[in-house]
Amino acid sequence: MRRWIRHIVFPTTLAAALLAARGLLAYGSAPETVIVLWFALMPCVAAVERWLPRHPEWNRSHDDATTDALYLPTSLIVAGGLSALWAGLHLWLASELEAAVGGPVWPSGWPIPAQLALACVAGELFAYWPHRWMHERRFLWRFHSVHHSSQRVYWLNALRAHPGEHLFRGFISSIPLAVLGASPEILAYWMVIGRVAGLFQHANIDFALGPFAWIFSIGELHRWHHSAQRHEADHNYGDTFIFWDTVFGTRFLPEPKVPGMPGGPAADAVGIDGLRAFPTGWLQQQWAPFRYAEIERESRSPT
Repeated sequence: MRRWIRHIVFPTTLAAALLAARGLLAYGSAPETVIVLWFALMPCVAAVERWLPRHPEWNRSHDDATTDALYLPTSLIVAGGLSALWAGLHLWLASELEAAVGGPVWPSGWPIPAQLALACVAGELFAYWPHRWMHERRFLWRFHSVHHSSQRVYWLNALRAHPGEHLFRGFISSIPLAVLGASPEILAYWMVIGRVAGLFQHANIDFALGPFAWIFSIGELHRWHHSAQRHEADHNYGDTFIFWDTVFGTRFLPEPKVPGMPGGPAADAVGIDGLRAFPTGWLQQQWAPFRYAEIERESRSPT
C-alpha cells in the first residue's frame, strides 16, 4: 500500500485540485478564488508529512517553526501588494503590444489544454532565469540566501523569502502571461498547478517522482537544490517545472550514493555550508542581505 501511495499522492492531488478549480469556475466563481484550494491543501500536505516523511528528523522543529510561520502572512502581503503594483504596468505593456501587432497576441482560440501548456512553458521561462540569476549574481544571492538558510526542507518554509526576492523575481515572472493577454481562466489553472507543485516542492514527503522527474521541479530534485554544497545547489532552478533546466543543462538528479537507498542530500546537509552565523529569527533575516559580509566574517571566526 505504501508503495502505491508514494507513486500516486502527487498526481492524484494535482488532478483533484484542477478538477476542483474547474468546478469553481463552472459555478461562476471569480478565477482568483481558486487560491482557496492552496490554503485547503496546506494542512493536508502537513499531515502527509507526518505519516510519510522523507526525513523523519525534518518533522521536528529546528528552532525555525516560528520564523517560517511569520513568513506565511508577511510573504502573502508583500507578494500580493507587489502584484497589485505591477498590474497597472503590465496592463499598459499589454495594450502597447496589442497595438504594435495589430490585435490580440494570446491564442485564445486554442483548446484550453493547449493554452495551458503554452502558459506553463512561457511562464516557467520567466521564472527560471530570475531564480538562476539569484544564484549566479553575488548581490542577488544575498537576498536569496534567506530562503536557503533553512536547515530542513518542509512544507512551511516554501514561503521563506526576503521581500527583495519577491520584488525581483515577482516582477519578472509575472510579465509573460499578463502582457500576452492570457485569459483569467488560464491564469487560474496555471496558478493551481504552480501552487500544488510548490507545496510538494518543499514537502517532507517520501513520494516517488517517476516520469514526473522530467516535468516538475519537485521532491528530490528540489531537495538537491537545497543542498548545503553550492556545486549541488546551483541546479534545478525551475519554479514549477524542470524542463527549462533540461534545456539549459542545469537539471541535477544523480544516482543514489548508497546502492538501494533513495538519493538526495542527507538530512544534515541542507542549508548554506560555511555560513553558521546566518540569523535564524525572522526580523534578523530581513537585515541579513545588508550585512552579508559581516555574517561571512562571523562564520569564519572561531567559536
